[in-house]
Amino acid sequence: MSRIRIALGSTIAVSVAVAGNPVHSQVPEHYYFDEVPVVLSVTRLHQPLADTPASVTIIDKEMIRASGATNIPDLLRHVPGFQVGFVTGKRAAVTAHGRGDEFARDMQIKIDGRSIYDPAYGGVSWQDLPLDIDDIHSIEVVRGPNAASHGSNSFAGIVNIVTEHPAEQQGILLKTRVGDGVNREHTARYAGSADRLDYRISASRTEDDGFDSRVDSARTNAISFRGDYRADSENSFMLQLGHSSGPRGEGFPSIPGQPPSDQPSRQAYHINHFQQLRWSRQPSADEELRVEFYHNYQKKDDHFQVELEPAVAAGYGFDSHRYDAELQYSDRLNDQLRLVTGFGGRYESAEGVWTFGEKGVSRNQLRAFSNVEWTPINDTVFNFGAMYEVYQGKRGLLSPRFAVNHHLNAANTLRFAASRAYRMPTLFEDNARLLVYRASDMLPLDYFFLSQEDLEPEQITSYEVGYLGNFPAQALTLDVRLFNERIHDIIPNIDNEQILGPIPLGSTFDGAQSYTNNGKLTISGVELDLKYRPVPNSLIHVGYSLTNMKGEQLRRI
Repeated sequence: MSRIRIALGSTIAVSVAVAGNPVHSQVPEHYYFDEVPVVLSVTRLHQPLADTPASVTIIDKEMIRASGATNIPDLLRHVPGFQVGFVTGKRAAVTAHGRGDEFARDMQIKIDGRSIYDPAYGGVSWQDLPLDIDDIHSIEVVRGPNAASHGSNSFAGIVNIVTEHPAEQQGILLKTRVGDGVNREHTARYAGSADRLDYRISASRTEDDGFDSRVDSARTNAISFRGDYRADSENSFMLQLGHSSGPRGEGFPSIPGQPPSDQPSRQAYHINHFQQLRWSRQPSADEELRVEFYHNYQKKDDHFQVELEPAVAAGYGFDSHRYDAELQYSDRLNDQLRLVTGFGGRYESAEGVWTFGEKGVSRNQLRAFSNVEWTPINDTVFNFGAMYEVYQGKRGLLSPRFAVNHHLNAANTLRFAASRAYRMPTLFEDNARLLVYRASDMLPLDYFFLSQEDLEPEQITSYEVGYLGNFPAQALTLDVRLFNERIHDIIPNIDNEQILGPIPLGSTFDGAQSYTNNGKLTISGVELDLKYRPVPNSLIHVGYSLTNMKGEQLRRI
């Protein structure tokens, strides 16, 4: 058994934003008495930050504009405990507390309630999103497990991106941004209204040559549509459509005199599209019935040839689909009790001769969830929530959460919370069958990846103590989170020399990589999120994280 210990790793991010009015401008009265922001992502109920059962970082429109960020991953650098890395010039990975590789599988990402988590490999293909950063209204980031509300894969947290309503963007926008390294972005947007319909159409093209040492150029053409239709005072519909496509540079340039790389220079091609439809019926301010359906499609065409003896062919290309339907109902039962409950189903599939063999793979999921907010006395709020999921071929998963928030006074709140969450293996982790073929006749030779185990989902149990201070007179908010997270059944990829293909290539491909449940990890630490607005149209934001990690993993002999 090997032990891994990472002691006291810390990160700090400080941002200062100033815009608009000069320092000596008169401060409006409402500036000091604005309420704490209301969020939806934690429990699916609209709650002020002081009542939520988790720590939340809000990146609002003002912060987005002032940050100067040109993409969503760069915005998430402001979140305490988050790490953002670029695997290539345009391919980003976003994770929390240092766990994750280029696919960062433990974070749930949603846009207007639609999950964009890749069912094949996991993570998010950020560069393929048909979403301009100027169309974002706000980003709610739940720091910590949130499977009780949003299911497995809300393992380390959830990022919920809320886009602008078209009614707030009427007119035409034309935008061009040009930078070094053939870095260009061109965007056009039109938003209008017709009777009870508000709509937005956006189109963009981005170009980036990436890093000098990599073949990682990217060209993306994207188009999207959002329409909001209010049928009457109680019923409304939202329709969103999006499409993006373009070539991606992959691999490494060849070096004269060196053996050929197993990742040669090449061009891959990506195609993505989605459809989302939502019906909402809201007979009162507290009661709502919502039915939603969406479909995500992703295609990656990526195969190549390695000039060995004999020449071999391999690839990472695949097609994946996700169909998801959900019904949700929320209501206030009395002055002390609010409830949201619902159920849903999902179908995921992936196919690709390079990655999954001759046969495609698929799985179904059914889920039911409920969250209750109970306020027995004015200064104390209890939150109870759970989701039960059944995946095809897997055991049922119950993800509960309990939290109590105690308001010391109007400005100070303490929170105690405990939760459990799971991360389901991706379709590739469960079904990888990546073979190397003889290039001349596509004869299967040897394995590069092969899944051999019936994997268990990763499991996390989280305990946290939080403090929220809101001081309007000082224009200051402070969020502190102390946490302990215990992770079991970690799914690493390992080298397995015992895996041999139909015609092994010997030392060229010495065994294959596979996935297994192996290891546990304890993460503890503190996070701090501070926002200070000394004058109107200015913001000083400080995010700090101090983390201690200790883990164990069985060593293969």
